[in-house]
Amino acid sequence: MEALRLLIVDDDEAVRQALMQTLQGEDCQVAAVATGEEALRQAADTRADIVIADVKMPGMGGLELLRLLRARGDDAMVLALADSADVGRRAVQEGAFDYLLKPLAEAAEIRHTIRRALERYELEKRQAAWRAAQHERAVVSTGNAEIDAKMGGGIPLGSLTLIDGHSHAGKSVLTQQMVWGSLREGYRLSYFTTENTVKSLVRQMQSLNIDVLDYILLRRLRVIPMEVASSRQSNLTTLLAAIRSERTRGSDILVVDALTPFVLSTQAPEVVSFFEGCKRLCSEGATTLCVMHSHAVSGELLVRLTSLCDAHLSLRTEEAGNRLIKVMEVAKVRGASRNTGNIVSFEIEPGLGMRIIPISKAQG
Repeated sequence: MEALRLLIVDDDEAVRQALMQTLQGEDCQVAAVATGEEALRQAADTRADIVIADVKMPGMGGLELLRLLRARGDDAMVLALADSADVGRRAVQEGAFDYLLKPLAEAAEIRHTIRRALERYELEKRQAAWRAAQHERAVVSTGNAEIDAKMGGGIPLGSLTLIDGHSHAGKSVLTQQMVWGSLREGYRLSYFTTENTVKSLVRQMQSLNIDVLDYILLRRLRVIPMEVASSRQSNLTTLLAAIRSERTRGSDILVVDALTPFVLSTQAPEVVSFFEGCKRLCSEGATTLCVMHSHAVSGELLVRLTSLCDAHLSLRTEEAGNRLIKVMEVAKVRGASRNTGNIVSFEIEPGLGMRIIPISKAQG
């Protein structure tokens, strides 16, 4: 395997030297520059795999460098150097893979973060190659053209998707709509649920005018009720193993509704590891949807998880006059055929399912 190409960008020479010394002995080619402008030129010349950039530098800072790299199609994995966790979280929200705090941590922690960045870089390369090999652009559809259009034309197959939101914001309904649309497109699905039994899920979806009973009988949809065990063994590790097993059985799309009870009392590194495991499956052609309550994890962890995901749909409820409406923010859909960033108002009508409400009507 070709050596990792790494570029360090910091106006502080002591930081540059410390990072270069830390990386000695690693299987990588390391270069260092003092300004964002130099980094932009160097990254083009060397095709850096990973760029470690200080957020705050004279002239072009790390965030501006990140935006310019993405604007010209450079897919280098960016690690931000930040003087506070708030600044680091902002960098991740802007598209950085992760951040390192200054003063710098122990060498072992820096190496670990860089190795994770490299693994993520390779996974996304494999995902892109798998999608490029598809003869037609395949997406996870809701079966509703209007809703799909708001999601950039649909979520590309091979994506890791997070659907998060508050209670009663419509997370499960949106997920079930996507399950139904995907079944109609001919895909095989496995649906892990902590919310329903098989019978109650069928009834719930029938109440939305989306009947999946025939798909269950034809074994195109496998519904797997779950209970979170009170044991020393990691529930997330067990869940990931079960998801892998379903993929081996031939499922194209794997749904977890909801992940909330699995992560409520779980340490952040283990939650990240679970999402990384799902990401590996996606790099092999699987499609994974995870549903989670917004308050199940800390704000910082949520930022890290959404950075890992290819698609992020965030739901909430809002007051509109004398009624509550549901709102979906299409935060990102990597590989979408159209622009995303849409904010969609909708309501759920018994017997009809999801119905988009024009913004003017929702506000009036």
